[in-house]
Amino acid sequence: MQLDKDDQLDLLMIEPNDEAYFRYSGLLSIWFSGYLRIKRATTLAEGVALLNSGAYQCAIADSVYPEAPDAKTNIKGLLGEAGAGDTPIVFLASGDEPGLPLFALREGAAEYFSRAGFDKNLFEYRMRNLLQREFRARILQNQIGESVQRFQRAQGLTQNEIADLNEMVRAMKLELEGEYENKIALEKEKNRMQQVFGMYVDPKVVDAILKNELDVEQKGVQQEITVLFADIRGYTTLAERMRPEDVIAFLNTYFTAMTEVIMGYSGMIDKYIGDGIMTLFGAPVFEPEHRENALQTAMEMQMVFELWQPRWETNFGIRPAMGVGLASGMAVVGNVGSFQKISYTAVGDIVNMAARLESIAAGGEVLIPEDFYEKLSPELREKYTYSAREPVEIKGKSGLYHIYSVTYPV
Repeated sequence: MQLDKDDQLDLLMIEPNDEAYFRYSGLLSIWFSGYLRIKRATTLAEGVALLNSGAYQCAIADSVYPEAPDAKTNIKGLLGEAGAGDTPIVFLASGDEPGLPLFALREGAAEYFSRAGFDKNLFEYRMRNLLQREFRARILQNQIGESVQRFQRAQGLTQNEIADLNEMVRAMKLELEGEYENKIALEKEKNRMQQVFGMYVDPKVVDAILKNELDVEQKGVQQEITVLFADIRGYTTLAERMRPEDVIAFLNTYFTAMTEVIMGYSGMIDKYIGDGIMTLFGAPVFEPEHRENALQTAMEMQMVFELWQPRWETNFGIRPAMGVGLASGMAVVGNVGSFQKISYTAVGDIVNMAARLESIAAGGEVLIPEDFYEKLSPELREKYTYSAREPVEIKGKSGLYHIYSVTYPV
């Protein structure tokens, strides 16, 4: 379907690379043929000028340019331009700096996609939702104007009657635009809350509250979940050899890299404990695959951690290792704390079990109890290698527990 020129959306692509421009603009043209006009800017300066012209309903930008290679500075600068206030900006970035997607969204980006591991279906889905909102706003005025003209022709109204009708339509249009702007403002405020409070409260908790899936007064419910504990082996000794600023820099890169893996598998970070991480799967919103998600998270965390080791050795002179423990079963989940401050967390035997397994895991090792293994899907049992370790005692529990060390097949 080909729309009239006045009904089409104008999209700005700030993209210096020819191959990237033709690839992604080609996809957009196929998906939104007839609804979208695409304008290209080949430099950051040209893109900023066009963005501030107010002629575009959406913009897609890279995060790195030949003349300005600092991704975070470019993202912050683009989102701070006057034109960005009315034009949602989507970053389709070639950079893979850890934490960059989270940084962009917190600064106000409409969406962020990495070209590494690009998911075409996800890109189409999110762009369709974004452009749909902008398209509705664009055609609202045109549709009202056309309806008035048809009504005038059909009724043969006098000039005074037309003037009165136009005034009424103007008032109605302002009211409709106001309602639409309020809806958009509420959506932006929701996104802002998720971004801001997500820095202090896990975004899954914020999202569940905003969707009314989680009662902020929740006192505690029994729920099947999986708990993951991860901790750096010998961290105190490592930290004593480092400068304070290096300790902070190391922890920031470590937590950022691990957090991105955890959130990729729907995990909820319960808390950071020094150099350790406690994560819940299957809460606050239950997911049947919580056990599988947790195990894949643990294995990918070890893989990503290993990839970072050479850089940490170069930058800080250390080569740390991480142990991970997992346990699943029934636990009490809910808000725990005082009047001044509460936290959403889990309490129960499986928390103690996961913490105990983490404490005895060697560097680079993932440990699970026998009942965890028995409930895994056949696919996960075949995906990894499970080696029995010596049975262990668990504080507060009688008897010995059989456990497995999980590794990738050789």
